[in-house]
Amino acid sequence: MPILKPFFWGLGAAALAYMVTPRVKKVARPLLVKGVSGAIGLAEKGKETVEEFRDRRREKARETALGTDSSYDNALEQMRQERNHALNEIKELKNVISQLQNEINEIKQKNEE
Repeated sequence: MPILKPFFWGLGAAALAYMVTPRVKKVARPLLVKGVSGAIGLAEKGKETVEEFRDRRREKARETALGTDSSYDNALEQMRQERNHALNEIKELKNVISQLQNEINEIKQKNEE
């Protein structure tokens, strides 16, 4: 607010001068218009800054939420890897059982001869 105080004093002085002298009216009018448009520009800039801050905060919240999803995805991927590892072990066991069964069959055939 201390920054705006001199601006408002200047605006009040310009308004007083605008009413007092016609010549100042011609000079002060463009300055007043420029000052008011500058104030409106500052207000818009402040609004944009607040919106950018909100957007950044929302983005961080989304990233945090995605991070949670990411940990879920990591856990899911780990479970898939464990499943694939277990399936590979089962296949290996089936192969060993199949080899043992073939050996048993060969031994039976040799004994029958």
